Amino acid sequence: MRPITSDLESLSFQATKHQLIIIDHQWMIRSCNRAWQHGLHKLFLHAASRHNHYLHLMEAWAAQQKNHYPTKFARYLRHNVVPFNKTHTYDISVTTPHNEEKWFRVELTPLQDGPALDTDLALVAHTDITEQKQTELQLRQALTEARTLHGLLPICAVCKHIKDESDEWSSVEHYLEKHTSAEFTHDICPECIRELYPQYSSILDQHH
Repeated sequence: MRPITSDLESLSFQATKHQLIIIDHQWMIRSCNRAWQHGLHKLFLHAASRHNHYLHLMEAWAAQQKNHYPTKFARYLRHNVVPFNKTHTYDISVTTPHNEEKWFRVELTPLQDGPALDTDLALVAHTDITEQKQTELQLRQALTEARTLHGLLPICAVCKHIKDESDEWSSVEHYLEKHTSAEFTHDICPECIRELYPQYSSILDQHH
């Protein structure tokens, strides 16, 4: 496996930050760019050094994973993609040797020299979308927490504490601070002032 050397192809193929490879219809990796060599390929160098076959490489990665994304992706490609006649997009999750979860968007695009739909070569781009996936996860968690405020909340009839999803009782302030972005500052409402400090009631009445 070696980088493409054509001057014209090098301008776009080598300069892009996307991790690119070119495969043939037998799934052999025919060429790659520098981003691939220093990116996803490098993360699994031990497995990658033994495989120029793209599907075998995916399966080797899968053997090192805690999830089944690479295995499912390899199975999907094997049964649905050849011949290369349309673009396929897939997101996969990879756990690195440093135990970090990284997400990649894989786009397989046929390389067509003429009007024929079928081609023997395809460009496979691997784009790191880890930051995007982490943001999506944070938004889903925030939405889930927000939705808890729309259901029935058990509240103590005496002290007004609220029972949360873990069956623990906490003050209204603590519950709302945990489940929303609200922060609290303390004040005393007019009714409580009249009850606790009746000597100031006349002052309150003057403001009405």
